[in-house]
Amino acid sequence: MLDLANQFRSFSAPAMPNSFSPKPKFRPGIIESQMRRTADAHDRSRPLLEVISNMHGAPIRDIVRALNSAGHRAARGGPVTHNTVARALARMGEEAPQPPRERARKGAKAVKTIRARSEQYEVFRTPACAYLPLLNYRPEWFVGRGCDPSAGDGRMLREIISRGNMGPHWANDIRDEEAAKLADIGQVTVADYLTMDDPPRSDFLLTNPPFTLAQEFVERAKTHVSGPICILQSIGWQTTQRRAKWLRTAGLAHVLNLPKRPQWEVDSGGKIKSNVWDYAWFVFLPNHDGRPQMDWLSDGD
Repeated sequence: MLDLANQFRSFSAPAMPNSFSPKPKFRPGIIESQMRRTADAHDRSRPLLEVISNMHGAPIRDIVRALNSAGHRAARGGPVTHNTVARALARMGEEAPQPPRERARKGAKAVKTIRARSEQYEVFRTPACAYLPLLNYRPEWFVGRGCDPSAGDGRMLREIISRGNMGPHWANDIRDEEAAKLADIGQVTVADYLTMDDPPRSDFLLTNPPFTLAQEFVERAKTHVSGPICILQSIGWQTTQRRAKWLRTAGLAHVLNLPKRPQWEVDSGGKIKSNVWDYAWFVFLPNHDGRPQMDWLSDGD
């Protein structure tokens, strides 16, 4: 037994290769292969460099277009690109001239954003898909005399009249040219709602105010509206820190999300899509104290 124990004690396993031993990061063969490929690419690009050198002073985009039209190929066989020409010019120690940027016409305005478009068209027409779901959701809110202090062409009050509530309603807009379109609604004024004297007493308010003045519209409405105050605004309107503090005590009772993003209509007959913002109706009720209720309107409401 002792001899057997000595045999096990003297036994040693063959050394295993250390798979974690450091290896050289680069091997000479790989470096030589890379250098050879680079040299071959330079050799293939020499004819292209000669052609580019003959087009001295031309913009890169013109050089690219001319080379591809003439059937030239990049060093690796692909089409000539902007980077191909830029690298070739760098090897020759040259820089391609940049084409002069066209100056915008004096007074021209960008129309890439909703706000910029509002400056161009001055007014948005609220599409029916934005207010019909609200009128169907709570018809009892829209009983009695209604008002729209930013009425535009009066389409929302006109829809309420078509449902049997004859008013008389009050429609206001700051633009003189809207007065003729509002004549069949009832009392019509053309004034700045926030500075006008003694707005008419009303039972409810329904409006799509200017984006940046919605809070001021709500505060002014509380002075002459005895019932629901319905404001159409983007969902993000409620998220700023200062406005969130105001909304907690402003009587906000309902946040009713629209089923789809509106496509604003403009006087030219076109439509402007809102690809970024979702919208909701913010409904303020008198003497409301507590958290608002959130719901989702639908086309079937």
